[in-house]
Amino acid sequence: MLENLDLRDRNLFLAATIFYGLAACLALYRILRSKPYPRTGLLPLMAIAFLAQTLALNLRGASVGGCPLGNPYEVSQFISWSAVLLYFIIGPACRLRLLGFFTAAFSAILGLSATLLATWDYTYPAGRYGGEPWIELHAALAIFSYGVLTILALVSAMFLLQQHGLKHKHHKGVYALLPSVQQLDTMAWRLLITGTICLSAALIFGALFWLENPDRVPLLKLIMTGVVWLGYLLVVTLRLGKKLVTRYHAYAVISLFIIALLALWPVQTARQPDAAQTQPAQ
Repeated sequence: MLENLDLRDRNLFLAATIFYGLAACLALYRILRSKPYPRTGLLPLMAIAFLAQTLALNLRGASVGGCPLGNPYEVSQFISWSAVLLYFIIGPACRLRLLGFFTAAFSAILGLSATLLATWDYTYPAGRYGGEPWIELHAALAIFSYGVLTILALVSAMFLLQQHGLKHKHHKGVYALLPSVQQLDTMAWRLLITGTICLSAALIFGALFWLENPDRVPLLKLIMTGVVWLGYLLVVTLRLGKKLVTRYHAYAVISLFIIALLALWPVQTARQPDAAQTQPAQ
């Protein structure tokens, strides 16, 4: 029964990756052909992918007896899911048209990477990460913060693209679909504050669990998450002091996001169960 459940949720994750890819390819084709941006076609494809991913996460959560964040495969899917959820909330409201393309492309690439790297989806004891209130709250806030930071990195990439267009006097094609640099910069600042606050809250709740169970939290995880948090806190401080603005701010948050993603893998490795329990999921 558990093997059938694993197969069903993996098939749903794969379907979500395919639909995210279709959405990204549709938008890219229309942009390259200088045709109207396909919002009416993009949103349904992303919605189908999001629903498939949501169902898969629920099935996986039921099979592991808690929030499915026990291996890099699950973490990747949760980050993608959080980013798409945030896009649905802020994208249409803020009229960030190209954000849909960037979000779909990111989710497709992350999902494809997770699918191809079978060793990411190793099994672990059911309930291993469930039943602990501080850990559940820490995990939920941490993944939500990563979703915010994903959108922040994508908005910053859009800012750099628009700034490049203005510098070289490109006003057609993809540049015509981008918001103004002022709007993108304002959105990036708000996302940075939101993401940093959520990440800080996640670390606080994680620290409460660590104080009660110091032997259950790997030292590597503490170091890596602390470095990422300090990095974003430093960017906030420099931005408030107007010492890190415009493209430098964009470069900084994109670089930090890449570091944050890379830091997840050592953290998951530190949490990985014994070899006998880490066979790839079927």
